[in-house]
Formats: sequence, C-alpha cells, structure tokens
Amino acid sequence: MKAPLMDPVEYEIMGTTITLRRSETKFIEISPDPVEKISCPSNIQTAAQEEGEIPATTIENKTGDITDQNVTQEEVDAATPNFCKFCPEQKDCEKKKGYVLSNLRFRKWNGEEIKVALVGNPNCGKTTLFNHISGGHEKEGNYCGVTVDSKEGTFIHNGYKVKLIDLPGTYSLASYSPEERYVEDYLNNNKIDVILNVLDSNNLERNLFLTLQAQKSGVPMVGALNMYDEVEKRGDSINHEELSKRLGMPFVPTVSNYGKGLKELFDKVIASKGTSPSFKKRSALIDTSNTGECYAYINQALEGIYTKSKDGKGKITSWIDSIVTNRWLGFIIFCLLIFIIFLLTFKVGNYFMDWIDALFGWLGDLVRDSSLPDGWFKDLICDGIIGGVGGVIIFLPNILILYICISILEDSGYMARAAFILDRIMRVFGLHGKSFIPMICGFGCNVPAIMSTRSIENRKNRLVTILVASLFSCSARLPVYNVISGAFFPDHITLVVFSVYIVGIVLALVLAKIFSLFLVKEKEMNYLMELPEYRWPSILNVLKHTWERAKQYLKKMGTVILLASIIIWVLSYFPHKEDEEGNFKSEDSCLGYIGRFIEPIFKPQGFTWQMDVGLLAGLGAKEVVVSTLNILYGGDEEEDDEDALASSLSESLRKTGEVNGKAAYAYMLFTLIYFPCVATIAVIGHEAGWKWAGFVMIYTCVLAWIVSALFYGIASIF
Repeated sequence: MKAPLMDPVEYEIMGTTITLRRSETKFIEISPDPVEKISCPSNIQTAAQEEGEIPATTIENKTGDITDQNVTQEEVDAATPNFCKFCPEQKDCEKKKGYVLSNLRFRKWNGEEIKVALVGNPNCGKTTLFNHISGGHEKEGNYCGVTVDSKEGTFIHNGYKVKLIDLPGTYSLASYSPEERYVEDYLNNNKIDVILNVLDSNNLERNLFLTLQAQKSGVPMVGALNMYDEVEKRGDSINHEELSKRLGMPFVPTVSNYGKGLKELFDKVIASKGTSPSFKKRSALIDTSNTGECYAYINQALEGIYTKSKDGKGKITSWIDSIVTNRWLGFIIFCLLIFIIFLLTFKVGNYFMDWIDALFGWLGDLVRDSSLPDGWFKDLICDGIIGGVGGVIIFLPNILILYICISILEDSGYMARAAFILDRIMRVFGLHGKSFIPMICGFGCNVPAIMSTRSIENRKNRLVTILVASLFSCSARLPVYNVISGAFFPDHITLVVFSVYIVGIVLALVLAKIFSLFLVKEKEMNYLMELPEYRWPSILNVLKHTWERAKQYLKKMGTVILLASIIIWVLSYFPHKEDEEGNFKSEDSCLGYIGRFIEPIFKPQGFTWQMDVGLLAGLGAKEVVVSTLNILYGGDEEEDDEDALASSLSESLRKTGEVNGKAAYAYMLFTLIYFPCVATIAVIGHEAGWKWAGFVMIYTCVLAWIVSALFYGIASIF
C-alpha cells in the first residue's frame, strides 16, 4: 500500500507492517529461499538440543519462598493480589476496575531485593505493564517512541522488594539509534538481577531477535508474552511451555491492560534470581550481528510453537488502512480529524468553562460582599488571587478535551498512520515522517514532545524537530487565544484559533527547511517506521493520563500561577495613588511604569502597555499572560460589575477602544511564536545542548516581533 502521495510505501514483513521510502527499497536484500531454509549452524543446533532437555520450570520450586519466619499464612494469603473479573484468579475483586487492586506495592518485605530491567520492542506494552504492576503513571501509547528514558518503580512481591526499571523500547542492541545505545549501555554498566523481556505475542518472530541479543548478557531472563488476549481472540495459540524449553528461559502469557498473568510472571522473575541461565552455552555460539543466522534460529525455534487460525490476522487493520491511508481520502480524513478536535475543544469545552467561570465569579462577589474591610487585602483576594488564578483555571475543560482527543489518536494507532501519510511533505521541508508525532504531541505540551524526538534515529532530523517544536502551539497558549478571540471574533472563535495553529505549523515547516539547509549539516538516514495494529483506545488509560495532566495543571495553578498573580497584582497596585475622585489607575503603578517603558518596542504591532506587560510576564509560563491581562484590565472595572471572569476580560478588552481586531490577531501570533516557557527551554538544553537552547530563545522572540509587526502593518492597509 502507498501513501496518498505515493511515497512512502507500506510493506508487511514477518507479520509486521512497516513503511519505507521508495528510493530506499533498493537497499533491501531478498533471499531466494525462505528464512526457514537458511541453515542454522550445527553447533548452535546441538547446543540448543542439549539445553532444550532442561525444562524452564525446574526452578519453580523457589517461587514464593519467604525467609521471614514471623510471617503467618494469613499474611501470605493477604499478599496475593486481588484480580478483577478479566483474570483467571477471580479473588475478592470488589471494585471491578480491571486492574490489580493492590498494585502489589504494600506487602511485607523480607529484606530481599531484586533489580529487574524491562526490555522489549517499541509498542510491545512494556510501559503498560510497568504502570500496572508498580502503580506508575508513565505515558502509554500505540506508537513507537513513547518511553524515551528509563523509569523506575518499586513494589513488594512474595516478600521481595522488586525494583523495576522501564527502559526505552528498542528493536535491537546494535547502537544504531539513541534508544539502542541507551539500553545497551544500561545493561552493560548496571548490575541487573533479571531481565524481563516483554514481547508482542502478535509478532514473536521479530521480537525474539532482541531476546537473542539480550541473552548475550548472561543475565537470567524471563519472557512476557504480552497482548496474549489478541492472539486468543483470533483463535491462534502459542505453546509457551515448549518455547520456554527451546530458548532456555521461562515465558508467561500476559495481558498488561488487565493484569492477567502478572502474578505468575513475577513468580518466575523471583525464581530466576541468582540462577545460571540454561541458554548461556547456546547464546555464546550465536552471532547476533548476523541477522540471517539469528532469524534462521528463531524460525526453527518457533516451528510448531505458533498455531494460526484460518482467518489470519490484520484484516481489520488492513481494511481501516485502505480508507485512512487512501490516496484520495488520506489527507481529507487527517484534516477533518484535526478540525474536529479543535471544534470539540472549543464548542464542548466552553459549556464547562461557563460553569467554572460562574463559580469564580460567585466567589469574587462573595468576598466583595463579605465583612472584610475595604482595602488592599480584599482587593488582593478578589483581583489578585481569584481574578488571576480563576482567569486561567476556567480554561481547564478546553485543555482536557484536547488531551483526550490526542490520547485517543495515540492509543488507536492512527498517529503512526498520520506520520506515514505526511512523510513526503515532511521530507520536502527537511524532516522525517517520525517528526510529525512529536509535533502533534506538542499541541498538548512542548516538553514531552521534545523528549519524544529521541525516537528519531537521525541526529539532523531530531535536532531540526527540536528547534521548531515550540511553534506547535501548546495547551498553555490556549487560554490566551480563547480570551482574545472571544473579545474580537466571538462568532468565529474555532476558525480563528484553528488558523493560528495552522500559521504555527507552516512557520515550523518553513524554518525546518531553512535549518536543515543552512544550520544543521549532516547526512540523512534511511526512513523506516512500524505501523502498529489498530486497537480500541483504553478508556481507563485515556482518562488516567488526562487526569495526570489535570493534576499538573491544577498544581501549576496553585504554585506558579498563584505566585505570579500575586506578584503582578502587587506591582499593579502599588504605589496606590488615587485622584481627587478616589479613582486609581493601574498605569500609575510600578507595572504601569514598566509597561510604558517597553511600549515603544511593540508600537508596530498596535499593542497596549497592558498587553506588553502580559507578554513579559508570560516568559515563565504562558498561562500568566491571561492572569496579567485579567488583573490589569479587571482591576480598572467598577466593583459592581458582576460579569464572569472570561466575559469580563473580553468585554474590558473591547471597551478600551485601544485595540482592534488586527492588533488582537497580531497578539495571538506573537504569543504563538515567542519565547517558549522555561520548562521547554530547559528540556531543549538537556536534549540538544544549551547553545541550541539559547538559539531558540533568541530566534523565537525575533521571529515573533517580525511576523506580528508584518501582519499588523499589512492588515492596517486594507
């Protein structure tokens, strides 16, 4: 199957769907004989036959040993995890949530520790297993490159404290990509008791290549045949006991989403600690650098192990791909999906926003009508805290809806298809199809988006993606767009905000081309990307990660935004000089002096001094822009104005008469482009170096000034 622009091309190899560019197909060597006819060296066969007689279950008698003699049988029984109805062990599952209720974390520890490294191919379910068993909240998704660094979790199982390390997904240990180098270095330079190899049961042949390479370490290994429910749904079967004998390591069928098989899996892990792997002798004879030899051995090892049903696999995926990657429909469907996301974000989100808006408006009125004496303290609570924080928190529903939509695209497997569809366009601008995934993730937050660029093997593509990622507007800028567009374009909010996002995408692509031609000199690597099976998004997973983002947002409101709002209010309130009529104007405050001092810089954009101060305050976090505008404009409103926060701010912007629609749109463009938040700059410095972080700080501010000034100047002519 070809992408809508006839490039790249989709292939199915060894049960795995991959994509590569047409120009790179010449680098693929095709053997005239099927892999099963490639001879496996006799010395490896002999060693394997000798080791195959040793059942992997001979170490099972060690499972469950508890050295603390004071532990009663009741405590041992209590340490057995309660599983839900999805699992064979239907024991005392009261809440029916579909996961291990106890998370195995609060168990009696007998003093023994075991360090376990999670290793596996991208998108095999490692992080899902990690989150489920350790109670972690790491990002999950149905595409490659979700895990970009090692994550650590600890829990107690059968008296052992298990330290579980989730390593980035990798196809091999050949040091080809950053993930491969990271995993290889970690395994070589850290003392690991057991390697837990997570495999996608749907693609055993491909996944076992990494298994053979990991066996070279000589560390005891246990295999998790993950996503086993999908195998059973198709009517297929895997003889995991025979596979354990042939490869000299135990394999356990698991379903990480529901916790199925995890207790048995970690029983095997603990039982394997300190044992001498039976695969050592055979592993030493296999040349893992010889891909043909490895797959010949894997093919022989799988003979008679995997029994497929007559229906085959991937029919649903192939049928969906024939529509969403269709030459004529692919781009239309993609653009339609993106537009629907923005439509839902604003149309549905605004209903919830109005409720929160009314709540904070009521709180403000409650404080104003309270017995608190009039003065600076009451004004601080009403205008500084409630007005500043409330003016930002009301946009939480819009942001959460955006995250829910992005999570659904990620979990379903469509995100990889979008990269496949857009690769040819991205290539024109010096980028890789994989660059699209971090960019789309940037609509949520630029920090994880930049970190996820580690999945891009080529340093040039990765660096260029990092340099332009901040131009993909993050959710922190959304409140600014909502307030400005609500004030000046109330009948076309969705279209106006959508156009700002499009401007960001276009600028990112144009700059990527310039950077790839003149700034970053390095040869491109070949394009290769896996297209995962389509899967129903897990509602639990989507809601869990949305809640994580909500907690982060609320935490930010209670710390950074609250502190910034108080500081801005103080600067806008003092010195508090009232005129003869008892009125106070914020332009006479410290913040007013600062605003008027920098006002000439932004005169070509048509901004007011209040808007200038908002941009200055937004250097740390973009949400502070709205807090600042709300304090400065809201503070000049009469106290009997009972309008809600968002509508009051929008109305105040309109009433000034100092700002028109052209300046308002220029303000949104400036907010889109200029200085990313401090957290984004920090992660750029970590991933690419502080030289490039400094470059991003400078070029984004200069570009923002030029683009917004050009727009305002040209628009003012008409």
